[in-house]
Amino acid sequence: MKRGWAFLALCLIILIILAVPRLFVVPRVARELEAELAAALGTDHIEITLHAPWGWELLLGRIPRLTLSAQDAVLEGIAAAQVEVQGEEILFQPWTLFQRGELVLTGYSGFAGSLVITENALNEVFWREVDPSRQLWLEVSPTGLAVRGKVGIWNTEVEISVVSDVLVKPPAELRFVVKEITLQEARIPPLLLEMVKDSYNFTVDLGEFPLPVEIQAVELLVHEIKIRVGGTQ
Repeated sequence: MKRGWAFLALCLIILIILAVPRLFVVPRVARELEAELAAALGTDHIEITLHAPWGWELLLGRIPRLTLSAQDAVLEGIAAAQVEVQGEEILFQPWTLFQRGELVLTGYSGFAGSLVITENALNEVFWREVDPSRQLWLEVSPTGLAVRGKVGIWNTEVEISVVSDVLVKPPAELRFVVKEITLQEARIPPLLLEMVKDSYNFTVDLGEFPLPVEIQAVELLVHEIKIRVGGTQ
């Protein structure tokens, strides 16, 4: 009988030892990461999910899988409505995170995810960088990105439409390069296009992301763009 109670007590102790990291370490690391990444992304709307079956992995500085979801983030002055990133086999300095709240990565298998930037957010950058008068605006659709509005030519306001290509310049830049300009439904000749197109070219720099990813591709959607990001080591 005593041997049976001793066995049950041993099993209980083992279960407690196994459960403690899962119950306490995983939430603690998730909170520390949320605070660090929320500050870097300039948002309070962030959720970190850690996939660590035992929890002991985190004490050893290893995250088997991480999922980041954030809304209303700010990257180098441009608003990102949605940020989604997944990471695999992430190695970090645990005591630096616990003591100073700083995430220092020492290795990783890979990161992949996406950012969503709305048409309104792009317009704010466009008005700041290209057209402070706000007479022009950007329109985003699956068929392309266009600048529309009115410009003054020889004391006359004329309607203008500028069609641009969106080019990726790793690690963190999007370049909007003019492809075609139309005035009052008349296409500008190639020679004149070369003379004026630089006035409507502009670059969006997303700056340094708090995780090791870079821009890989851009997808134009209805009133927003989806930016694919990723990184491997």
